[in-house]
Amino acid sequence: MIDPNLGITVMPEYAQSEGVEAVLDNIAGLARAGSLTTSPYVASLAPKGTGHREPPSDGGLGQKRLLDRSLWGQRELWMTAAPSFRPDPQLYEGLAYRPPEPTALTDDQGAVVGHFVDAAKARGMEVWMQIQAAIPPCYRVQFGGPLPDDESLLPNLAPRTGRVDRNASLASCDVRAYVRAITRDLCKTYPQIDGLKFDWPEYPVYHFDALFFDFNPAMAPHAAALGLDLGALARGTMAFLSDLGDGVLRHKAISLQDFDSFRDSLLTAYPVLDELLALRRAVVTDFAMFLRATVDEASQSKCKLFLHAFPPPLNIGTGFDPAAVAPICDAMGVKFYTMHWPLIEADYLSALTSRSDFSPPEVARMLSRLLQLSPDLPRDPNDIKYPDPQDAHPATSASIRSKIDQVRGQAGSTPVWGMSHGYGPLEDVMRRFKALGAGPVQMNRYAYLSDTKLAALGAR
Repeated sequence: MIDPNLGITVMPEYAQSEGVEAVLDNIAGLARAGSLTTSPYVASLAPKGTGHREPPSDGGLGQKRLLDRSLWGQRELWMTAAPSFRPDPQLYEGLAYRPPEPTALTDDQGAVVGHFVDAAKARGMEVWMQIQAAIPPCYRVQFGGPLPDDESLLPNLAPRTGRVDRNASLASCDVRAYVRAITRDLCKTYPQIDGLKFDWPEYPVYHFDALFFDFNPAMAPHAAALGLDLGALARGTMAFLSDLGDGVLRHKAISLQDFDSFRDSLLTAYPVLDELLALRRAVVTDFAMFLRATVDEASQSKCKLFLHAFPPPLNIGTGFDPAAVAPICDAMGVKFYTMHWPLIEADYLSALTSRSDFSPPEVARMLSRLLQLSPDLPRDPNDIKYPDPQDAHPATSASIRSKIDQVRGQAGSTPVWGMSHGYGPLEDVMRRFKALGAGPVQMNRYAYLSDTKLAALGAR
């Protein structure tokens, strides 16, 4: 019997490579998953160095990552993609963004996605379509990005280059218009789906600099609604960064004992940061309301809305407030993609030590204590690195459980899914899975779930 509280994300290329029924036999049979998430594109092999690497390189640090399940006979490959359907051109008329043109790949393979959805529904599974919240054309993170005018901007009005994510400013009217159009298109093309999942409906904080988004001019009305001047906010944020670089921060009464005392003391010393966080919360919550209205309009209120978010305390920086967003959506997911956590720590470590005279071991220990992405122990900063496939992830079970419990407590009656990742050795994958407790869990992704891992999930 399938379990409605276990979901698995399966990218369409696996339905193409392994076959629809074979994939469903694995996820509904071996793993007993009752929920399927997929996306509206199809893929094909591409020459090395062209298209997009699979698995994703995660900003160049994830090159060691390999697929557990071979794709077209390979565990590392390059591929190109095309929409799985023929977009309705009328929906995008006059917009700054348009979906990619259908290709011969669309005509040859596109129907696989619809067949996949239908076959999963026939087995009694819940089916979700996942897209990017603010990375046009929205099919998958690697496949797009915003126009220059729609970039999230730092307080000096420059974009942050080399990002893991390519999220646009959530205030961009052009991005919102495109998201509205593609949502309508998807609901018309796949009316049988149960709902839509939006990834990164927030400001991702993989990089230290991204904590200081977003000064795109489109944010000005949102700032004004809070009684804030966007230009003054930018100047105040720049002053804080100057203090950080000049060593002034050392002489402020900033507590490093735990995150709550750190946050409270930092915001007392620099009220401008409290204003920046308030602006991010306001825009992210407004964007969630926009997505709610968009999905309701596109589906005649038949489809549910599922929003992904970073875990605490990182979600404070992303602007995603579970208590504020919970009444807006039907479910939310908290992302425990723990191979990314050393990536985050390493970037923050580099940023802080290059801008100040803090010692790297001191900063590394501080980050562990405050963010709880790794054990609070003395360690060599050089040991903070993306885990190899055979390595356990540094996240502790206690930290994972604490973070998911916190969000579930804030979300009230709205279901909160722990989103765990299949990358890593079997024992560690199951440890992280079990740490999420008795609530629903979404496993990301099928590509990292060997038959052994699927069987272990089925025997849980």
